Amino acid sequence: MQFFSLKAVGLLVLVFAFQNVANAQIVNIEQGRSSRDSSNFFAGKFTTSFSLYNQNAGKNRPNNYLQLSLNGDVAYNSVQHTYLLLNYYNYLLVNYSDKTQRKTIAKQGYSHFRVNLHREQRLSYEMFGQGQIEKARGLELRTLAGGYLRFRLMKNFKDVNVYLGTGLMHEHEEWENPEAENRLVVSDMLKTTNYVSARTKLQSNVEASAIIYYQTGYAKAIDDFRNRISGDVGLDVKLGRFLAFRTSFNCAYEDEPVVPVTKFVYAIRNGLTVAF
Repeated sequence: MQFFSLKAVGLLVLVFAFQNVANAQIVNIEQGRSSRDSSNFFAGKFTTSFSLYNQNAGKNRPNNYLQLSLNGDVAYNSVQHTYLLLNYYNYLLVNYSDKTQRKTIAKQGYSHFRVNLHREQRLSYEMFGQGQIEKARGLELRTLAGGYLRFRLMKNFKDVNVYLGTGLMHEHEEWENPEAENRLVVSDMLKTTNYVSARTKLQSNVEASAIIYYQTGYAKAIDDFRNRISGDVGLDVKLGRFLAFRTSFNCAYEDEPVVPVTKFVYAIRNGLTVAF
């Protein structure tokens, strides 16, 4: 087993002090890619976390919370191309001490498929599709389809890799309007989508990855542009040959949501990863 510095231990202790306080689903494509340079191989990472806790709603009347999160990422590197399948699912159940309140069940997740063509070239090409739900915020369905030009800005410079992406995508969304019962609001938009991503080894057993997206498109419904900025930072600490600890922070801000929901959301997640 490899050991890491006191600085890394301190970071882990700090991360364990937080709980998941909100729901944000940002796809960090760099966490799904393998760091190996060879070809014709599969690689995968599977992460799970489970939480069971209570919060006091009055004297001897706690609300009970149960949360289960699953991540499953698989990558295949052929001689020229990379294929990624990234999956996330989160289930939250709240049992209220006040029996007049109904149980709250919040489900969220996504499945993201991406192909990176001619990955070893400085300028490569990506195509992707995604399906997503986020019941806690009222998102019944989001589907994405599009493509990027991916430019390698830096590779293996002091173990740092940086990429830029720019492209177009079609976004379909179906939202529940919190201010109008039983009303579903549908949005279809063509958007530009751009990202900056980075990946680096901090130590032999500590790897970090980050990505920032900026997406915008013109919405006829408001006669203006809808802008979304989102980001994800992830840290993997190897605890053995196949086992690692993973923590991530992600957030998103949207200036003109399709329905009136919180504009800024974020989440902190921790879990154990089995990698091969």
